[in-house]
Amino acid sequence: MAAGIAFMVLTCGAPARIYGASANLWIALDSGRDSALESYASGQLKKSGMPTPTHLSTFSSARGLAFDKSHNLWAVIDEINEVVRFTPAQLKNLRNDPNPTPDVVITSASTFRNPVGCNFDGQGNLWVVDYSNASLDELSKAQLAAGSGDVTPAIVITSPDLDSPDFVTFDKAGNAWLNDEDISIIAKFSARQLTSSGSKSPALTLSDDGSGSSLSIPGEIAFDESGNLWVPNFGSDTVAEYAKTQLTKSGKPVPKVKFTSAIFHSEEPWGAAFNSKGDLFVMNWGNGVIAEFKPTQLRASGAPVPKVTVTGTENLNVQISFGPGS
Repeated sequence: MAAGIAFMVLTCGAPARIYGASANLWIALDSGRDSALESYASGQLKKSGMPTPTHLSTFSSARGLAFDKSHNLWAVIDEINEVVRFTPAQLKNLRNDPNPTPDVVITSASTFRNPVGCNFDGQGNLWVVDYSNASLDELSKAQLAAGSGDVTPAIVITSPDLDSPDFVTFDKAGNAWLNDEDISIIAKFSARQLTSSGSKSPALTLSDDGSGSSLSIPGEIAFDESGNLWVPNFGSDTVAEYAKTQLTKSGKPVPKVKFTSAIFHSEEPWGAAFNSKGDLFVMNWGNGVIAEFKPTQLRASGAPVPKVTVTGTENLNVQISFGPGS
């Protein structure tokens, strides 16, 4: 099951770039149906229901997305192992033209085998996680600015301690954090380790605490503004929080908070993102439901009822990220 997920998903999250109250919730879709990407306006997320999203339908399937500082949307297209860019003007015009042609298309025949997650670091470099290579590949800011082409990533990091990584996110110090779904760990690579290519062991790893539910096929990880790490667990229908103080050494810590929800049951929480108010949005892989949890609901373990529940138009929704309005 886990390997099957990875070949079908990509998550590209942005580093903790906070968009304002008018931010859209953007979603990468691996359904292979009508569109690869869609977004919900902030007003559509204020109450439960099944609102109609805005679609970006140039491709039928994507594995993730990330926004650069200029609000360009970068997406990994799983059918053809490409990283493509859509401009802010194209995103604002999606209602009139839902099938824009990307203005940049990057391939890497020498490196990409099965790219999954991607994310920008603080310097504007785009890091891509390759599931099949168990690698973290940097498309440098200069390579992105050069435009379309077949490129060799500026940095390629592999690790004997990784098996099937999907996603990457960055903390405020510039360290990279990856999930690994098949061996159910979270791995940190320090900012210093990210300056060169090579085979490297993580600076630290987190493993399940023995309960079988703290890290069980972990999905898209996200940091809150206080530096705590939140992990949705596909395998146990839970979301776990690791406090910032628990992220300093390898081990099997008991999460500070671990909660479940009736909306998770057998529907596999997979995506996670915070909005500018500190609300946590969690997305189910199995039925496309997106749940909003308020900060007050995140203080203790339990089974909170989501403040808002939005039913998506597709299942196999993969990555969620807040970005500019369309």
